[in-house]
Amino acid sequence: METFNVVLKTGYKIVKDFSEPHKNMETSGGSESSGGEDAEARRLRRGHVLAELLQTERVYVQELGSILTGYKEELEKPENQHVLPAALIGQTDVLFGNLHELFTFHQEIFLKDLERSISATELVALCFVEKRDTFFRLYSYYCQNIPRSERLRETLVDTHLFLQACQQRLGHKLPLAAYLLKPVQRITKYQLLLKDLLRYSECGSMSSGLQQALDCMLVVLKCVNDSMHQIAITGVPVDLNQQGELLLQSSFLVVSENKRDLRLRIRPRRRHIFLYEKAMLFCKPATKNSHNKATYHFKHDLQMSQIGLTESVKGDPRKFEVWRQGRAEVHTITAPTADVKRAWVERIKRVLLDQLNELKGERVRQYGAQHRTLIQTSSWELGPGAAARAGAAPARAASCDAHDEPCWSTDPSDDDDDEPEHAPVGTSILYSMTA
Repeated sequence: METFNVVLKTGYKIVKDFSEPHKNMETSGGSESSGGEDAEARRLRRGHVLAELLQTERVYVQELGSILTGYKEELEKPENQHVLPAALIGQTDVLFGNLHELFTFHQEIFLKDLERSISATELVALCFVEKRDTFFRLYSYYCQNIPRSERLRETLVDTHLFLQACQQRLGHKLPLAAYLLKPVQRITKYQLLLKDLLRYSECGSMSSGLQQALDCMLVVLKCVNDSMHQIAITGVPVDLNQQGELLLQSSFLVVSENKRDLRLRIRPRRRHIFLYEKAMLFCKPATKNSHNKATYHFKHDLQMSQIGLTESVKGDPRKFEVWRQGRAEVHTITAPTADVKRAWVERIKRVLLDQLNELKGERVRQYGAQHRTLIQTSSWELGPGAAARAGAAPARAASCDAHDEPCWSTDPSDDDDDEPEHAPVGTSILYSMTA
């Protein structure tokens, strides 16, 4: 394992102390003698990036602390209440969100971890991997609160005299609004620093650890970004907290058909789709507001327990379908790229398979309790012919309204006489059960 002695003052100085037994592990593409100069240059660059990571983390902690002491604590002092606008009294949690929790985490935990680990790149990478869930929880909450904070500040205007006085006492060049964006900027900066460390690392445990750290922070960024889109949904009639984890969100062209109402066969519409564990939400992107932020108007939802999936639609590798059992309602979805389509199809399949496995397990437990000697004859354990011999209805005749057994079909349509305009090809999966 390499070690760095990093001295941070106004600038930073790197003093190298490399451990001899690990030189070969950190060298790629040849021996130390053949690539020693390049390896040395990479070590120096890694040292500079590590120094930047630690130095900027200390600055970040100091900035968060200054916001809390210079603004939040001043706003909460009883002697200042008479000079505050009515809209601000008792609203510091709205204005600052969970900034204090962020500050505590970075000052008491993450910064100390970095200080202990900064001499070894692999240990720095581990700091990010171990704290991934905490990063996601804290920064998701903070980012979701940003719109509320902005709306509150809009009623005040940042040039309010009290806030101006706080800014002057702190010596801040920028108003409060700019400092409240520091957490967003910081969570974005980590993945850039990790990419630099990875660029200057050699093959082996160092690069694999950094790649894992980078992957973790990219996941955190994606989740935070998804959560920011989620809070922009308006008019949704269901409780999003009851729909499980938000898995994916993206913009598509969608054509919808409904056997009960042929008027719903319409030209492609732009829809932003949110995929949850229990539902898919179709929303209409709205014109961006004065802050250039997107909003989404709810239009339709599908419960994942009631849908079928057609992986491929003839004529366009970017298309797939989701549909209610019997294809009474079909949504043909065109992704921006084949890669996006592939990611969505795989994730939807995983949700459907997870639901089926969960239902199977529950049914096995129920059936075993009532018919212990017949547990191996459960419907999902029978072959295609065995179900018919046992008198069971064929799977493709099952209905969400009449049955609560899971059913699977490789046929995308339950009505052979009613083919869609673009006949789907490839694998089609139907999974249905009562909601």
